Amino acid sequence: MKEAVKYIIIIGCGRLGSELALELSLKHSVVVIDKNEESFERLANRNFTGFTMLVDINDMDVLKKMKLEKADMVYVVTPDDNLNFMLAYGIKKMMPHIKIMARANDPMKKEIFMREGMEIFCPIENSVSGLVKDFYEDDKQ
Repeated sequence: MKEAVKYIIIIGCGRLGSELALELSLKHSVVVIDKNEESFERLANRNFTGFTMLVDINDMDVLKKMKLEKADMVYVVTPDDNLNFMLAYGIKKMMPHIKIMARANDPMKKEIFMREGMEIFCPIENSVSGLVKDFYEDDKQ
């Protein structure tokens, strides 16, 4: 059975957001939002098939114009934990049915996101877990 095409919004087009957009746009409808036009250069000449929106994501009123009601998934992946929390929290309150994944860069701030019931990922913790796992697996051999 073929997977249904999903409408995905990615907020933040840095290294993580751009790679996420490139991967997801292969099978889904993707909109990438960033406040810096230069960020979209990461998608240029790399087979990105989605759309980009140049928007000041610090403005919560802008969220209402992003067609959030149509989204199946929203990734909030800016490098700013405070902004990620504000955006994810605001989207969750406006559209509680939408699946949101927020990036928590600082492992010490992860608890703030979790207290509000947000789905998060922490690249630092994920990297450390992978590195330590590999280390201990090497010891077993």
